[in-house]
Amino acid sequence: MDLTFERGTADRPKGHALLYFLDSATRQEVWATYLIILPIEVEVSKYVPPFLMNQLGDAGPKGLSAFAFPPAPEKMHGKAHLEALAALRDDDILNGGAVNVADVAAAMYTVNDAIHKYADLYTGATEGVAASEQEADGAGSGMGVNEVLYGLMSDGDKLSELTKLVGRLRFAVEGAESGVVKETEDEIGVLARHLPEHHHIARLIKAAKGADQRSTRLAELYLQRSYYLIHQSFAKLGQLEKEIRDLESEDAPL
Repeated sequence: MDLTFERGTADRPKGHALLYFLDSATRQEVWATYLIILPIEVEVSKYVPPFLMNQLGDAGPKGLSAFAFPPAPEKMHGKAHLEALAALRDDDILNGGAVNVADVAAAMYTVNDAIHKYADLYTGATEGVAASEQEADGAGSGMGVNEVLYGLMSDGDKLSELTKLVGRLRFAVEGAESGVVKETEDEIGVLARHLPEHHHIARLIKAAKGADQRSTRLAELYLQRSYYLIHQSFAKLGQLEKEIRDLESEDAPL
């Protein structure tokens, strides 16, 4: 089966995903399971008595560190409900196509296949991250301290830091200080890893780097949008997103 990412990306899977299918009989009902890739490798022999080890058979590390629960998809309230859960939990969403939910054994086989493919993607991504971190350590990267600090901050503190960095970026752009622009953009990128993907930090950076009034307004709106998301001010969020769409639909480029 092919895994289609509807939330998240194949090159940077989060290690936790909602995998959904459509019932092949109705093509409308949404059925789903939850995939989990544990971030820590386990030496099973430390925890399993020797006389039970041979009962594990050929279950390798993936069989123990990557799994789905429930093992076969269960019926959901609908696609919108699934998407809301994924946004709340910052999960990947994977589209597995259609399955015959009445054939539980076949559905379990399909889910198991998806687990292995998702685990392979996750392993490839984390190996790449580990290699990048080693290179950064060797080069004496200065972002390590901020990475730790951002991980310890509350959501409110992260937004305060984001506001400060966006202000610094705008001043650097206006002053044509290319070095400060690059440095600040990189720092915002580090902070963005500690905020949910739906905050659209990349779009905020793009707007903040613009030189016209429209770009300035868009940056303000995206920043305000993050505050609304954190404080769950969903009633105000709809109007704000309409204003963002209207600005982005204008002919003038960012």
